[in-house]
Amino acid sequence: MIYQFIRLICVVFLLIFATGCRGRTLENTCVPRLLLEQRGLNYGAMSAVIVKLQKSNTLVEVYPEPLIDEFEIKNVELVQVDKGFALLFILSDKGARDLYRASVTHMGSRVVLSVNSNVIGQRYIDGAINDGKFYTFVELPQDSLGQLVLDIKATLANIRIR
Repeated sequence: MIYQFIRLICVVFLLIFATGCRGRTLENTCVPRLLLEQRGLNYGAMSAVIVKLQKSNTLVEVYPEPLIDEFEIKNVELVQVDKGFALLFILSDKGARDLYRASVTHMGSRVVLSVNSNVIGQRYIDGAINDGKFYTFVELPQDSLGQLVLDIKATLANIRIR
């Protein structure tokens, strides 16, 4: 009898939880993360994960945990620079500090952009990044970049609501 009552409470709780989450889904969810390349031997560190860029088939060994996750990205913009169009990620204060530390200690390594676990871009660290702004080029057609930025912005806004 008591087990049936507990099961009934669990089922009711799950139904309430499921209906509460249904209205908050996004159609084109794009979760951005910045991953740091792991180079050399790091004794005691967790093992590296090998990721592959979709278009160039470049393999990069990265740390399993993201350097910057979606909670530390405040905004993303599509910007035109000398070499073409790039994505500009504007980071939170914590994200800016983490990126600065990594850019100083991992000079020459790559920061890899992952969206929904699909690796679409990379950038070599060529100097300290101390302003909390990270530029990267992506291996996507130029005409799809605008929609990608809009989808990432919508995802970030949805994350902030929760």
